Amino acid sequence: MSLLDAADRLSAVDRSSVVFSGERCLHTLDRSSDCSACLDLCPVDAIQPGKPPTFTSESCQKCMACLPACPTGAYHADDDVSRLLNCVTRVEFETIELVCEKHPSPRTGTEGSGAIRVKGCLAGLGSGAYMMLAALRVDKLIVRTDACAACPWHDLHKQVIRQVSQARMLLGMWGKEDSLVCAFKVEHPVERVLLEANNPPLSRRDLFRMVAQQGQVTMARMMQDKTNLAERSAGRDRKRHLAAIEHFPAFHSTQSLNMKSFGFATLTVTNACTACGACANACPTQAIKFEHSEDGQNFELGFNAKECIACGICEHVCLPEAIQLDPAPVFEDIFGHAGSVSVHQGRLMRCRQCKTLTAEREGTDLCTYCEERRKNPFGSIKVPRPMNQRGA
Repeated sequence: MSLLDAADRLSAVDRSSVVFSGERCLHTLDRSSDCSACLDLCPVDAIQPGKPPTFTSESCQKCMACLPACPTGAYHADDDVSRLLNCVTRVEFETIELVCEKHPSPRTGTEGSGAIRVKGCLAGLGSGAYMMLAALRVDKLIVRTDACAACPWHDLHKQVIRQVSQARMLLGMWGKEDSLVCAFKVEHPVERVLLEANNPPLSRRDLFRMVAQQGQVTMARMMQDKTNLAERSAGRDRKRHLAAIEHFPAFHSTQSLNMKSFGFATLTVTNACTACGACANACPTQAIKFEHSEDGQNFELGFNAKECIACGICEHVCLPEAIQLDPAPVFEDIFGHAGSVSVHQGRLMRCRQCKTLTAEREGTDLCTYCEERRKNPFGSIKVPRPMNQRGA
């Protein structure tokens, strides 16, 4: 590949408008959901409460704060994170300042730093983006919040602080929390270089530097969000957290970090499980997988804690109440495993009445559905049919 080809492949694409896919919203998937990630977040009231919320695209000002906030990626658009990653691989600044598109004095800042301006609000980056920048070995990252009070999007200031705080907590597992700070005030500001994330300068020297930094460039490409809207998956901020942490060395911290504020959870399943598969069928991120052997004799529930967003849908659909979520796991509970782990397994039997596969239970040869029907033939059925009866 030529240098010009490489530059062309790293160039940014046009930003699109924010689009809301209601079918991905947790309120659509589960009417009992109490998710409020995007509610009261929009600074121009383009998002109104509902099940699912109502999004008015004509009112949207593209601050992009809803993109990393949504745990299932119901809001999607081209943000500046991939452009920012590409831009970082082209600069030699030891200290990088991030400024938003509405900052009134982006060309002045901390002496010895270089600045990169992103479109939208800094709340549109998400803590996952800061983790990705740290994974690219940015020595010092300063998030400029000194002008937030006078910004028309000033209500998002707390969201920016929250995202930086979350990223610092995670970086603390590697002793790198001081590499990321918020600047509420800049003492003795000086003029310094300002680059645009979506259009960084590219000189001949830059082209040669890109070749020398192919490791960073490759890493930036690997960490870019590859969301497929047709698939059930976690939101972009979660994906960026996971992509970044994969590029950090194995953690050896003696501290234990509670992950409750990050939306992670761990799951346990009791012997009350009927192997109906409803939990896997309902999981919006495919964190739960239900499988049975080809001979129909055994089943297994797998769980990937990294993909779980603690939405609680699996608990809601499990009528025998066999599932219990822990919404406050520690870091090791989530990242101490390579991927999916088995949380429950057992033997299957074929129901004598309906012939479907169900968890083997002592003292009966009926599935819970048929057993309930037999006990209460004229009442309502309060148990779900197994997945293989529902065509799932």
